[in-house]
Amino acid sequence: MDFEKDGEALKFTREGGHSDKRILFHEDITGKEITSKLLARALERPNITLYQHCTMMDLITEDNLCHGAIVMDADGNTSEILADYTVLACGGLGGLYKHSTNFRHITGDALAIALKHDIRLEHIDYVQIHPTTLYSKEPGRRFLISESVRGEGAVLLNKNKERFVNELLPRDLLTKEVRAQMEKDQMPFVWLSMAPIPKEDIISHFPNIYKRCLEEGYDCTRECIPVVPAQHYFMGGIWVNKNSHTSMDHLYAVGETSCNGVHGRNRLASNSLLESLVFAERAADEIADTYQVPAPMKEAVTIPDYNTTELFADYKASIFEEMEKERGTHNE
Repeated sequence: MDFEKDGEALKFTREGGHSDKRILFHEDITGKEITSKLLARALERPNITLYQHCTMMDLITEDNLCHGAIVMDADGNTSEILADYTVLACGGLGGLYKHSTNFRHITGDALAIALKHDIRLEHIDYVQIHPTTLYSKEPGRRFLISESVRGEGAVLLNKNKERFVNELLPRDLLTKEVRAQMEKDQMPFVWLSMAPIPKEDIISHFPNIYKRCLEEGYDCTRECIPVVPAQHYFMGGIWVNKNSHTSMDHLYAVGETSCNGVHGRNRLASNSLLESLVFAERAADEIADTYQVPAPMKEAVTIPDYNTTELFADYKASIFEEMEKERGTHNE
């Protein structure tokens, strides 16, 4: 990974809820740097086949054992993918929200499919809101204004351009303060000022934020930009144990799809790799160490004639219904 350096030493930045600079970074697109390098490595492996633009329609299960998945390609053709072991890494549910930093197709389908097959879920009302995304009236994915911008000195201002909060509060507390200020100001956003950060540092450390702001009509080196809270991360999901095994045999889940408890109710900034990499490796290790070919299915797989509009509407409804039940257990 091409992380930023100060000479030969790795360079660190600070984010909300952190007492010191502890985060490695690549410009202001660290996630893209990591995922693009991992994808490139995967493409080099002859034992890995990638099926692009495929949607999981359902799991193939029998007697609480997973045998694979039914998928649909971009042309609407359905097929079965049989597997001795299946690992779900389907992301969160941000596409269900009006404001989210997630891609719109990330709609929590794996959770609905898990419900359908009586696979245990946990804390699916644990949804994190990021306090600073670039405000826009246009629909679609919200552009994240990285927490490290505030870690480097940027400040939040009300409609009168007055500072109103400690910008390095944990995400849930800062979101609460931002929303309260928006209500007080009767505004759909608050202002973020990068004036405390030298212009050359903004352009070198946050080149993509700088570029995107210019595209939206704001020069963040010279003026404030409007920001609004948006759904960002999902701490709940499909229950897994310490090795990412779900309540169904031969089925694992990693990343935002899973709930392993490491984040509690409010993930600390830049800790998502714990869930994505550490627990993915644990899943891989357990599968390798305990590998067993499952017994053949008693019945042949039948692929339904899916009405995708109805199916995904049902999935969405079941997720919201389950979230409401979960909120009730937490007295919210």
